[in-house]
Amino acid sequence: MLSRLLCKRVFPLQSYLDYSSSCSILSHIFQNAFCSKVSGDSPIANKLEKAEQNVLLPKLDFLRSIGVSSDILQKIILSNPWLLQRSLENQLIPCYNFLKNLPLADKDIVGIIRRNSRILGTNVEKIATNLDALQRMGVPQSSILYVMAHHPTLMQLNCEKLKLSIDEVISLGFNPLTTLFVQAVLVLCESSKETWENKVKVYRSFGLSDAEIKFAFRAHPLCMKLSEDKITRGMDLFLNEMRWSPGIVARWPAALFYNFEKRIVPRCRVIKVLMQKGLVKEHHTLMPFLGTTEEQFLEKFVCKYKDVFPELKDVYASGLILKHN
Repeated sequence: MLSRLLCKRVFPLQSYLDYSSSCSILSHIFQNAFCSKVSGDSPIANKLEKAEQNVLLPKLDFLRSIGVSSDILQKIILSNPWLLQRSLENQLIPCYNFLKNLPLADKDIVGIIRRNSRILGTNVEKIATNLDALQRMGVPQSSILYVMAHHPTLMQLNCEKLKLSIDEVISLGFNPLTTLFVQAVLVLCESSKETWENKVKVYRSFGLSDAEIKFAFRAHPLCMKLSEDKITRGMDLFLNEMRWSPGIVARWPAALFYNFEKRIVPRCRVIKVLMQKGLVKEHHTLMPFLGTTEEQFLEKFVCKYKDVFPELKDVYASGLILKHN
């Protein structure tokens, strides 16, 4: 499979854009990047024009030909100008061909480049080796495409580090057939030992055992990518204010990902009042009220009790602009 991806050529050479269009983009990029204007008859301008013609224009035209718009192109080059230093024939086109034959559509490749333009400058052999490591563990094509579309940095990591992380994720009992597997690999690859231990200490400080932290990681690996502040704020509200047990978060760590001010706080206020009034029992999972849409929450926990507790709407609206009648 790897040899096919590396060798097959699919770049549409006939789709170069016109010279004036690309020159306009280059001029705008250089003016913004270096905050200077070069007179048209200066030696520097002449050299720049020659460089545009012979080296830079084909690279810009190539990016435009695969669907990178002028606005996105300008942002990419301004944030990552070294990309134009990479060889068109030896790096940019082979990398594009590799992504194209995964297979990924041009619009998906453009999305990847927009999120992480450095992927085009990454050694194709490294990407191929990392993908091969995932495939050897039985990771399905759907998960491979998920990684490339949402977490392309995983393919740029040191190959040995990726293999070690894969082995560790396997030892934790993750199933390679699930998306959770590649998420867990990503988290381990991007977390230093110190960062990981600091997150563990935060969870422990709220009473979670090592077994519960492991359970939470297996349920939602990205819970170990949250900032210490976000973990602390959510856990403090759930445990100290709502008086729920640590295990409730361990069973559904996705609760920590929601917007604290716009969803967690207003909804917890409502649930706390309902619990105090004896209208609902203590929840053993956060999913029923945090994981639902606003309409569903209002219907189930606010409108349902409007006759016996009409002030509940104001409880929910405090600190939040209510969008629904």
